[in-house]
Amino acid sequence: MPFIFSIVGYKKSGKTTLVEKIIPILKSKGYKIGVLKHTGEGLPEESEGKDTAKFRTAGAETVGFCGDDHFILFKAGGHPILPLDRLAAFFFPEADLVVTEGFKKQPFPKIALLSEGQEEKLLAEVKGVVLATVGPKPFREDLPHFQPEQAEEIVDLLEKRFMKGRHEPRIRVWLDGKRIPMKDFVQDIIIQGIMGMLGTLRGFIPAGRVDITLSPQETSAGGKPRKND
Repeated sequence: MPFIFSIVGYKKSGKTTLVEKIIPILKSKGYKIGVLKHTGEGLPEESEGKDTAKFRTAGAETVGFCGDDHFILFKAGGHPILPLDRLAAFFFPEADLVVTEGFKKQPFPKIALLSEGQEEKLLAEVKGVVLATVGPKPFREDLPHFQPEQAEEIVDLLEKRFMKGRHEPRIRVWLDGKRIPMKDFVQDIIIQGIMGMLGTLRGFIPAGRVDITLSPQETSAGGKPRKND
């Protein structure tokens, strides 16, 4: 799964501008980037009289809008379509990092853009870890602070804390001496599944690398190993 971090702040605080500055710096370092923007406003296709709105009015709980290079999903009830980590894993499987604009209440690391006079209010609303603040002047001594033009320094902070080793495979599978390549999201699924099952075993304490050797046996229809002919 890609690493997720959020740029948060109030309207006109410079969130989009900072995301625009960060993307090319990360690209120059070889990372694949996805961006996800949160909006509380309806999209144009959802306005009254549009087909998607008609389908919703007719009673459909979920309506999709698909083109050659885009896909939009409208869901009734005012609830998130998917948790943010599942959205990132599903729609950005190739990305090393997903930058989100908004999502103050999601439990992912954040860079907070401060607006004068509203610093305390913003930081009180934010859930999860605040990595640093951005603005004309710092507000809290315990948080690193950057000026809006210091995009390279912000990327350095992210890279040192979270991106080191992202390109290194965390799981290696060899079959008859030949290594099988795996994408990041496949590695995540396998690791989470295996660690979840191992965690139920008495005495298992994950303290570092876990080595597993599998020797699958050919089985009969009943599930029992077949005897050699």
